[in-house]
Amino acid sequence: MSEKMKQEESFEFQAEIKKLLNILSHSLYTHKEVFLRELISNASDALTKMKFYSLTNTDYEGKDIPFEINIDGDEEKKTLTISDTGIGMTKDEIIQNVGTIAKSGSLEFITNLSEQAKKDSNIIGQFGVGFYSVFMVADEVRIRTKSHKKGEPAYEWHSDGTGKYFLNPIDKEQRGTEIIVHLKDEEKEYTEKTRIQSIIKKYSNFVSFPIMVCGERANQITAIWKEPKKEITEEQYNEFYKFISNTEDTPLFRLHTSAEAPIQFSSILYCPSTNYETYGFKKLEHGVHLYSNKILIQSDCKMLLPEYMRFIHGVVDSADIPLNISRETFQDNRIIHKMKSVLVKQILTLLQDMAKNEKEKYETFWRQFGRILKEGVHFDFENKDALAQLMRFNSSTCKSPDELLSLKEYIDRMKPDQKEVYYITAVNRETMEKSPYLEIFRKKDIEVLYLTDPNDEFLLSGLHEFEKKPIRSADQANLDLLKDSDKKIVDTTEEPQDYEEIFKHLLKTIKVTLADRTIDVKESNRLVDSPCCLVNPDGVPSVHVQKLIQMVDSNYKISKKIMEINRKHRMIQNLARMNETPSYQPLIEKIVNQLFENALMQDGVVYDPTSMAPRLNELLEELTKATLGEGKRIII
Repeated sequence: MSEKMKQEESFEFQAEIKKLLNILSHSLYTHKEVFLRELISNASDALTKMKFYSLTNTDYEGKDIPFEINIDGDEEKKTLTISDTGIGMTKDEIIQNVGTIAKSGSLEFITNLSEQAKKDSNIIGQFGVGFYSVFMVADEVRIRTKSHKKGEPAYEWHSDGTGKYFLNPIDKEQRGTEIIVHLKDEEKEYTEKTRIQSIIKKYSNFVSFPIMVCGERANQITAIWKEPKKEITEEQYNEFYKFISNTEDTPLFRLHTSAEAPIQFSSILYCPSTNYETYGFKKLEHGVHLYSNKILIQSDCKMLLPEYMRFIHGVVDSADIPLNISRETFQDNRIIHKMKSVLVKQILTLLQDMAKNEKEKYETFWRQFGRILKEGVHFDFENKDALAQLMRFNSSTCKSPDELLSLKEYIDRMKPDQKEVYYITAVNRETMEKSPYLEIFRKKDIEVLYLTDPNDEFLLSGLHEFEKKPIRSADQANLDLLKDSDKKIVDTTEEPQDYEEIFKHLLKTIKVTLADRTIDVKESNRLVDSPCCLVNPDGVPSVHVQKLIQMVDSNYKISKKIMEINRKHRMIQNLARMNETPSYQPLIEKIVNQLFENALMQDGVVYDPTSMAPRLNELLEELTKATLGEGKRIII
């Protein structure tokens, strides 16, 4: 037996290690591949320590050795070797750092630094914790290390991850640490160069030091979010976007920021130029990745941004995130919530600035992602006002369907006596232009917002008001502009002397005929050109919203409405005269039901086309008879 073997020492793991080791190595991590992330992270920590030490000291081993990580796999021997040229460890440090779970050399090292040194050192994780994830794939692990301290001997630590570990002195000339992983038979994939490279690209692509795999550098991408903005070219920004989004598109805009309070982090966020949700693709997935000092913690982290910002791609990096020992879940979500709050406000501020200073660019964004952004009004109460300012709509005063305006612009050009913001919902602008609900607004020259997306009504109903102005649908029964409209738009000078009474009689007839289909029938003070319309009682959503509800709940019934009758319309006047003749009652009933369903169709609702078609045929038959003189004339 050699002299070195005689010097080998055996150590018992602490009792708590025996209990926790199996959990750490077999149960804690979701994916086995993260063991390599942990080992690379520890190697990066060691290099960072060494780099920091070299800035203030000259008395250390290996001044000319480059700072780098080397990884090699040996399929025949079933080994994976990860080596670094970092700070290394003494015998006592090995026992302290590797032999004790949750006892961290990194943590103790960083504690002794000044506050400024903490920021510069870029040390992540606890060596004695993440290291043990290696036993998910290893039968045995050997650590060969030599301290940076001059005169310190090199040592080898080895264990099979059970109850003991062994320590003995070795010959090792170069400063740093070498970890030799003896892989289980079923884990030989981790000796393959391409497999190693893919793991590095996924988790460790932005590590500051070169990671060499079989002599070839594997981490090629610069962590540009850590770099000063003035040193980053437009090409670098775009290339980085292509990398994280896995596309060849050019982003619509980006946001490169850092924050010191309430939590320190840096980020770079991008907005794509195209929203693929609008092309029938599945719902967009969150595309923001969470890093801790350039080491990936979680891909597509859903907690960093709200659902209504799911179109954003990018990276957020913070050393302040407290992680559990696997680094895969968060110990304190409060910090994540604080980061989320800052990020959301930064994005909203950017959008507000764009809307103000780059109107055309913002409208391009809105047409692509406005539909998603609207969702925030219902779910983000804290930022509801900011989101409301970003909303854009078409309106009755816009010259084309493509023209957009904000709620603020609408308010600014309201008439002095106008107290409410009005909107109308339909499938397209052309349909809205023909809507009877617009007649009173057109008569009074009052602007109405056009909503072609049914979700817009949810949006505006969620707002309730803007700048203390109530937001109301044009199809509501009791609008403010109607309070002083009673009789004003109705010119009765040309009406027959007895028309008042026969019109009241007609209202009663219609009310009886439609007793099961309406809440009430009354004279309209909003209609100018149309014979009738259907309006909603206060608090009842529009038909368009109700139809959306019905798509979710098949048992939901469309609410009954109030029918308003235009006493000035020639057909209504004719109908009132016919109503005075009992023999016309069957015909009047058909006409009234048809008028009701015509009004429904204007709202986009058809109850029963099979009953409507025969009724229309019968009415046409009556019309042709009257025209040919074969029956009593209908038209007065």
